[in-house]
Parts: sequence; C-alpha cells; structure tokens
Amino acid sequence: MTRLEVRNIRADEVAAIVRAELRGEGDTEGRAFRGDGWSLAFVPGEPAPVGRYRVPVLFIDIEGEREPEVAALLRRKLMRGGG
Repeated sequence: MTRLEVRNIRADEVAAIVRAELRGEGDTEGRAFRGDGWSLAFVPGEPAPVGRYRVPVLFIDIEGEREPEVAALLRRKLMRGGG
C-alpha cells in the first residue's frame, strides 16, 4: 500500500482528478474509488498547523497492481508550487 499525504486540497478536488485522469468509479460518498488494477481510499487527517493557521490534511491510500502508476500520477497532479 502507498499512502500519499496532501494538504490544503479538498477531497472533492482529488476525486475530480481520479474520475477524469484514472476513469475511477467511486462509492456514493466519494471516499473510495476503484479502477482497472487499482483502488484508493480517502482518509481525513488532523488539520496541520502552518504558522498560525491550520490546513486540512487528506491521506490517500492506494493499492493494487497499478499502485506505483496511480501514485505517480496523483503526485504529479497534486503538486503545488509556492511563490
């Protein structure tokens, strides 16, 4: 299993990427998705402190034979640059 941690990105934004890029089918609550050779689940984390603010944390647990491919795609799509 691969676990990705993303901060300050809502689960519905990640779900849209999963549906569009991976053609994943989700459960009715949008917390778990499955595709050909992979599955993933969203696990909410405790908000993380960033200075005096707290940002949402979302863990994405990925499993299956295509796990490395799915993890790499999500890392690329969810990467954010700062400036």
